[in-house]
Amino acid sequence: MESLIWNAKEEQSMKFHLYNDIKLFYKDSYDILMRHEAQNLIPLGNIIIGNEGKDKSDWRDPSNWFMALVSNDEGIQLTAVMTPPHNLTLYATDNKINDEALSCLIRGNRNDDGKYI
Repeated sequence: MESLIWNAKEEQSMKFHLYNDIKLFYKDSYDILMRHEAQNLIPLGNIIIGNEGKDKSDWRDPSNWFMALVSNDEGIQLTAVMTPPHNLTLYATDNKINDEALSCLIRGNRNDDGKYI
């Protein structure tokens, strides 16, 4: 099986994982988001709709989505989902905001010169 990660870049101890496959993103993020189900209704609803694949009209088409996770040796620290034209939704695992994870998400898959890898 191919790697579950479309692209990864280490930043200190953090790794940025950008997904282009909703099924893999669902598999990796669903249990984390369910820890605070009521709080995560929007991203959960989106990834469930995308995973089922029944309706790909308008914003429901996962091929247009931004789906990313930031992790370290302790596991997933940050989940990010955007279904354009809607806003980006973020979930800091267990509501513990990690500045390094946010920095890694912002930096994404760029090198130290700011150029995309």
